[in-house]
Amino acid sequence: MPDLARPRLLAEEPLGTRVWVMDLDRAPAAGAELLSASERARAERFAFERDRRRYVTAHVALRQVLAEEAGLARSEEFTIGTHGKPCLQGKHRVAFNLSHSAQWAAIAIAPGGEVGIDIEVPRAIDDLDDLARSHFTPSEQAELMEANEPSARVLSFFRGWTRKEACLKAIGSGLSIEPASFTAGLAPARSHVEVGTAAGLRCVDVVSFETGADILAALARSLSR
Repeated sequence: MPDLARPRLLAEEPLGTRVWVMDLDRAPAAGAELLSASERARAERFAFERDRRRYVTAHVALRQVLAEEAGLARSEEFTIGTHGKPCLQGKHRVAFNLSHSAQWAAIAIAPGGEVGIDIEVPRAIDDLDDLARSHFTPSEQAELMEANEPSARVLSFFRGWTRKEACLKAIGSGLSIEPASFTAGLAPARSHVEVGTAAGLRCVDVVSFETGADILAALARSLSR
């Protein structure tokens, strides 16, 4: 296993996007002074120290990557979209997104357009089939049923879930749009996805990719609004 105490840049660039992965529990607990006032305030609201530490570590790593890639100034505030997605304005000409699950975090930086990344640590879920019926389209539910082994079904479910989350994060809607309202598929290959929004149809490309760790990851990118 590679050293993930610091963000590790993947050799692969899915959808022309640079991706960093890190283990938040192996990174040094330092750099909170790099966070903006709103980030520090949010960190203080975590009830558990482990969660606060992971949040700080992930956001410090994000700022360090953005400083190198886009010249982000120290403690600069992000512009926050309607549904909470942060972005850069002014002289900064990159799109970015952050995702974390348990101790893992992934950062995506794209030279333009919009980008969404999602990672999940696969785990057994008692009501997996019920969740699939609520959040997957009929064709995605059929894909899930093709996985006969319980472990394979868990992986298939989380692969589909990360793809949907990445698409929704790319368009900046979050779960204000029902995941079952569009098809992202459960296979890892690149797909073109159309998502209906209040402002009209939004189109993104989504792909699943390998991180070198025990996590599933998906990336979605749109080059135009």
